[in-house]
Amino acid sequence: MRDIGLHLRLQKELCEIAQRATALTLPFFQCFLRPSGSQDPIFFAGRDINQFLRRYRPTFKNLYLHGSYWINLASVTRTKHHVLTKELYWAKKLQFTHMILHPGSARGATDRMQGIDAMVRVLNTIVKDEKDIKIVLENTAHGKMSIGGDLRDFQQVLQKVDYPDRIMFCIDTAHAFAYGYDVKNPQGQDAFIALLDQTIGINRIALLHVNDTHETLGSYMDRHHIVGEGQIGDEALQRFVLHPQLCTIPVLMEPPIATVAQEHGMLKKVLSWHTT
Repeated sequence: MRDIGLHLRLQKELCEIAQRATALTLPFFQCFLRPSGSQDPIFFAGRDINQFLRRYRPTFKNLYLHGSYWINLASVTRTKHHVLTKELYWAKKLQFTHMILHPGSARGATDRMQGIDAMVRVLNTIVKDEKDIKIVLENTAHGKMSIGGDLRDFQQVLQKVDYPDRIMFCIDTAHAFAYGYDVKNPQGQDAFIALLDQTIGINRIALLHVNDTHETLGSYMDRHHIVGEGQIGDEALQRFVLHPQLCTIPVLMEPPIATVAQEHGMLKKVLSWHTT
Protein backbone atom coordinates (compact mmCIF):
# COMPACT_ATOMS: atom_id res chain seq x y z
CA MET A 1 0.00 0.00 0.00
CA ARG A 2 1.24 3.46 -0.88
CA ASP A 3 2.36 5.68 2.01
CA ILE A 4 -0.05 8.59 2.55
CA GLY A 5 0.49 11.13 5.32
CA LEU A 6 -0.61 14.48 6.67
CA HIS A 7 0.98 17.69 7.86
CA LEU A 8 0.12 18.02 11.56
CA ARG A 9 0.32 21.21 13.58
CA LEU A 10 2.54 21.18 16.63
CA GLN A 11 0.91 22.81 19.65
CA LYS A 12 3.35 22.22 22.46
CA GLU A 13 4.61 18.66 22.92
CA LEU A 14 6.05 16.16 20.46
CA CYS A 15 4.10 13.32 22.05
CA GLU A 16 0.80 15.12 21.40
CA ILE A 17 1.47 15.29 17.67
CA ALA A 18 2.70 11.68 17.61
CA GLN A 19 -0.48 10.56 19.39
CA ARG A 20 -2.57 12.31 16.73
CA ALA A 21 -0.59 10.64 13.95
CA THR A 22 -1.00 7.27 15.63
CA ALA A 23 -4.76 7.79 16.03
CA LEU A 24 -4.96 8.55 12.30
CA THR A 25 -2.85 5.42 11.58
CA LEU A 26 -0.39 7.49 9.55
CA PRO A 27 2.73 5.73 8.26
CA PHE A 28 4.49 9.11 8.43
CA PHE A 29 3.76 12.76 9.10
CA GLN A 30 5.21 16.21 8.55
CA CYS A 31 5.35 19.13 10.95
CA PHE A 32 7.06 22.36 11.88
CA LEU A 33 9.04 22.49 15.11
CA ARG A 34 7.36 25.75 16.16
CA PRO A 35 3.68 26.69 16.34
CA SER A 36 2.55 28.42 13.15
CA GLY A 37 3.99 31.92 12.81
CA SER A 38 6.06 31.68 15.99
CA GLN A 39 9.67 32.86 16.18
CA ASP A 40 10.11 31.59 19.72
CA PRO A 41 13.18 29.43 20.42
CA ILE A 42 12.62 25.71 19.98
CA PHE A 43 12.32 23.92 23.31
CA PHE A 44 11.12 20.45 24.24
CA ALA A 45 11.25 18.98 27.73
CA GLY A 46 13.58 16.05 28.21
CA ARG A 47 10.67 13.82 29.26
CA ASP A 48 8.79 14.68 26.07
CA ILE A 49 11.84 13.97 23.88
CA ASN A 50 12.60 10.66 25.55
CA GLN A 51 9.02 9.42 25.34
CA PHE A 52 8.71 10.52 21.74
CA LEU A 53 11.89 8.68 20.71
CA ARG A 54 11.22 5.56 22.76
CA ARG A 55 7.48 5.11 22.38
CA TYR A 56 6.47 6.80 19.13
CA ARG A 57 9.42 7.21 16.78
CA PRO A 58 9.65 3.48 15.88
CA THR A 59 6.01 3.62 14.69
CA PHE A 60 6.81 5.79 11.68
CA LYS A 61 8.82 4.82 8.62
CA ASN A 62 9.89 8.39 7.86
CA LEU A 63 9.40 11.78 9.50
CA TYR A 64 9.45 15.02 7.54
CA LEU A 65 10.39 18.31 9.18
CA HIS A 66 9.19 21.36 7.26
CA GLY A 67 11.71 24.14 7.75
CA SER A 68 10.40 27.46 9.06
CA TYR A 69 9.43 30.15 6.59
CA TRP A 70 11.99 32.37 8.36
CA ILE A 71 14.69 30.37 6.55
CA ASN A 72 15.71 32.11 3.32
CA LEU A 73 18.34 30.12 1.44
CA ALA A 74 18.33 32.53 -1.52
CA SER A 75 19.07 35.74 0.40
CA VAL A 76 22.27 37.36 -0.86
CA THR A 77 22.49 39.63 2.18
CA ARG A 78 22.49 36.83 4.77
CA THR A 79 25.77 35.06 5.48
CA LYS A 80 24.64 33.20 8.60
CA HIS A 81 21.62 30.91 8.72
CA HIS A 82 21.07 30.42 12.43
CA VAL A 83 17.44 29.28 12.17
CA LEU A 84 18.37 26.63 9.61
CA THR A 85 21.28 25.42 11.73
CA LYS A 86 19.11 25.16 14.84
CA GLU A 87 16.26 23.36 13.08
CA LEU A 88 18.62 20.95 11.38
CA TYR A 89 20.11 20.15 14.79
CA TRP A 90 16.67 19.39 16.23
CA ALA A 91 15.62 17.40 13.18
CA LYS A 92 18.54 15.05 13.68
CA LYS A 93 18.13 14.90 17.45
CA LEU A 94 14.51 13.85 17.02
CA GLN A 95 15.40 11.35 14.27
CA PHE A 96 13.53 13.00 11.42
CA THR A 97 14.57 11.52 8.09
CA HIS A 98 13.90 14.47 5.76
CA MET A 99 14.01 18.27 6.04
CA ILE A 100 11.87 20.16 3.54
CA LEU A 101 12.95 23.68 2.65
CA HIS A 102 11.44 26.47 0.58
CA PRO A 103 14.23 28.18 -1.40
CA GLY A 104 13.14 31.67 -0.39
CA SER A 105 13.58 34.99 -2.17
CA ALA A 106 16.66 36.55 -3.74
CA ARG A 107 16.49 39.43 -1.28
CA GLY A 108 19.17 42.05 -1.94
CA ALA A 109 19.93 40.72 -5.42
CA THR A 110 19.73 42.48 -8.76
CA ASP A 111 18.64 39.29 -10.54
CA ARG A 112 17.32 35.87 -9.57
CA MET A 113 20.50 34.04 -10.56
CA GLN A 114 22.29 35.74 -7.67
CA GLY A 115 19.69 34.21 -5.38
CA ILE A 116 20.25 30.78 -6.90
CA ASP A 117 24.00 31.17 -6.38
CA ALA A 118 23.44 32.19 -2.75
CA MET A 119 21.25 29.16 -2.27
CA VAL A 120 23.87 26.86 -3.80
CA ARG A 121 26.49 28.15 -1.34
CA VAL A 122 24.24 27.29 1.61
CA LEU A 123 23.38 23.86 0.20
CA ASN A 124 27.04 23.06 -0.38
CA THR A 125 27.74 23.79 3.27
CA ILE A 126 24.82 21.69 4.51
CA VAL A 127 25.11 18.57 2.40
CA LYS A 128 28.91 18.27 2.33
CA ASP A 129 29.05 16.13 5.46
CA GLU A 130 25.35 15.51 6.14
CA LYS A 131 24.48 11.81 6.32
CA ASP A 132 21.69 11.68 8.90
CA ILE A 133 18.95 13.58 7.12
CA LYS A 134 17.91 14.17 3.50
CA ILE A 135 17.61 17.75 2.29
CA VAL A 136 14.46 18.27 0.21
CA LEU A 137 13.70 21.43 -1.78
CA GLU A 138 10.05 22.31 -2.44
CA ASN A 139 8.61 24.16 -5.42
CA THR A 140 6.92 27.41 -4.50
CA ALA A 141 3.93 29.50 -5.57
CA HIS A 142 5.45 32.97 -5.69
CA GLY A 143 6.84 34.98 -8.58
CA LYS A 144 9.18 37.96 -8.94
CA MET A 145 12.41 37.34 -6.99
CA SER A 146 11.27 34.12 -5.31
CA ILE A 147 13.19 31.01 -6.26
CA GLY A 148 11.66 27.60 -6.95
CA GLY A 149 8.37 28.46 -8.63
CA ASP A 150 10.01 28.01 -12.01
CA LEU A 151 11.26 24.40 -12.13
CA ARG A 152 14.23 25.54 -14.19
CA ASP A 153 15.56 27.18 -11.01
CA PHE A 154 16.08 23.70 -9.59
CA GLN A 155 17.80 22.60 -12.78
CA GLN A 156 20.26 25.46 -12.26
CA VAL A 157 20.78 24.42 -8.64
CA LEU A 158 21.59 20.85 -9.65
CA GLN A 159 24.05 22.07 -12.26
CA LYS A 160 25.83 24.34 -9.79
CA VAL A 161 25.76 22.45 -6.47
CA ASP A 162 28.78 20.32 -5.52
CA TYR A 163 26.75 17.29 -4.46
CA PRO A 164 23.64 17.07 -6.69
CA ASP A 165 22.98 13.45 -5.72
CA ARG A 166 22.34 14.58 -2.13
CA ILE A 167 19.53 16.99 -3.05
CA MET A 168 15.94 15.76 -3.30
CA PHE A 169 12.67 17.51 -4.11
CA CYS A 170 9.09 17.84 -2.93
CA ILE A 171 6.45 18.80 -5.50
CA ASP A 172 3.36 20.68 -4.32
CA THR A 173 0.34 20.70 -6.64
CA ALA A 174 -1.18 23.87 -5.17
CA HIS A 175 2.11 25.73 -5.52
CA ALA A 176 2.55 24.54 -9.11
CA PHE A 177 -0.99 25.66 -10.04
CA ALA A 178 -0.60 29.03 -8.34
CA TYR A 179 2.70 29.61 -10.13
CA GLY A 180 1.06 28.97 -13.51
CA TYR A 181 1.51 25.27 -14.30
CA ASP A 182 -1.93 24.06 -15.33
CA VAL A 183 -2.02 20.74 -13.49
CA LYS A 184 -5.82 20.80 -13.63
CA ASN A 185 -6.20 19.75 -17.26
CA PRO A 186 -4.66 16.51 -18.55
CA GLN A 187 -2.49 18.13 -21.21
CA GLY A 188 -1.08 20.69 -18.80
CA GLN A 189 -0.50 18.04 -16.17
CA ASP A 190 1.39 15.80 -18.61
CA ALA A 191 3.50 18.77 -19.69
CA PHE A 192 4.30 19.58 -16.05
CA ILE A 193 5.35 16.02 -15.28
CA ALA A 194 7.51 15.92 -18.41
CA LEU A 195 9.15 19.17 -17.25
CA LEU A 196 9.78 17.64 -13.81
CA ASP A 197 11.63 14.78 -15.46
CA GLN A 198 13.57 17.14 -17.70
CA THR A 199 14.63 19.59 -14.99
CA ILE A 200 15.09 17.59 -11.78
CA GLY A 201 14.41 13.97 -12.69
CA ILE A 202 11.46 12.00 -11.35
CA ASN A 203 13.89 9.81 -9.38
CA ARG A 204 14.82 12.83 -7.23
CA ILE A 205 11.26 13.46 -5.99
CA ALA A 206 11.02 12.32 -2.36
CA LEU A 207 7.48 13.48 -1.63
CA LEU A 208 4.32 14.79 -3.29
CA HIS A 209 2.41 17.53 -1.47
CA VAL A 210 -1.07 16.87 -2.85
CA ASN A 211 -2.95 20.06 -2.06
CA ASP A 212 -5.90 21.91 -3.52
CA THR A 213 -6.05 25.70 -3.52
CA HIS A 214 -8.48 28.61 -3.24
CA GLU A 215 -6.50 30.55 -5.80
CA THR A 216 -6.74 30.70 -9.57
CA LEU A 217 -4.13 29.52 -12.06
CA GLY A 218 -1.11 31.82 -12.06
CA SER A 219 -2.18 33.83 -9.01
CA TYR A 220 1.21 33.44 -7.25
CA MET A 221 -0.77 33.06 -4.01
CA ASP A 222 0.00 30.23 -1.59
CA ARG A 223 -3.34 29.26 -0.01
CA HIS A 224 -4.18 25.60 0.47
CA HIS A 225 -7.65 24.11 0.50
CA ILE A 226 -9.15 20.74 1.45
CA VAL A 227 -8.37 18.18 -1.27
CA GLY A 228 -11.08 18.26 -3.93
CA GLU A 229 -12.76 21.43 -2.70
CA GLY A 230 -10.59 23.97 -4.50
CA GLN A 231 -9.76 25.13 -8.01
CA ILE A 232 -7.83 21.97 -8.98
CA GLY A 233 -10.42 19.40 -7.86
CA ASP A 234 -10.57 15.68 -7.19
CA GLU A 235 -10.35 14.45 -10.76
CA ALA A 236 -7.10 16.25 -11.55
CA LEU A 237 -5.48 15.47 -8.21
CA GLN A 238 -6.36 11.79 -8.51
CA ARG A 239 -4.91 11.68 -12.01
CA PHE A 240 -1.73 13.36 -10.77
CA VAL A 241 -1.32 11.00 -7.80
CA LEU A 242 -1.86 7.92 -9.97
CA HIS A 243 0.24 9.07 -12.91
CA PRO A 244 2.52 6.16 -13.92
CA GLN A 245 5.66 8.23 -13.35
CA LEU A 246 4.58 9.38 -9.87
CA CYS A 247 2.51 6.49 -8.49
CA THR A 248 5.18 5.09 -6.15
CA ILE A 249 6.17 8.40 -4.50
CA PRO A 250 4.83 9.02 -0.96
CA VAL A 251 1.91 11.45 -0.76
CA LEU A 252 1.25 14.02 1.95
CA MET A 253 -1.57 16.54 2.32
CA GLU A 254 -1.21 19.97 3.93
CA PRO A 255 -4.77 21.24 4.46
CA PRO A 256 -5.66 24.48 6.22
CA ILE A 257 -6.85 24.01 9.80
CA ALA A 258 -9.13 20.97 9.58
CA THR A 259 -11.32 18.97 11.90
CA VAL A 260 -10.50 15.38 12.78
CA ALA A 261 -13.42 14.32 10.59
CA GLN A 262 -12.02 16.29 7.64
CA GLU A 263 -8.57 14.74 8.16
CA HIS A 264 -10.08 11.25 8.18
CA GLY A 265 -12.13 12.15 5.12
CA MET A 266 -9.11 13.28 3.11
CA LEU A 267 -7.12 10.19 4.03
CA LYS A 268 -10.03 7.92 3.14
CA LYS A 269 -10.53 9.70 -0.18
CA VAL A 270 -6.91 9.51 -1.32
CA LEU A 271 -6.64 5.90 -0.19
CA SER A 272 -9.78 5.10 -2.21
CA TRP A 273 -8.10 6.45 -5.34
CA HIS A 274 -5.71 3.51 -5.12
CA THR A 275 -8.43 0.88 -4.91
CA THR A 276 -10.88 1.98 -7.61
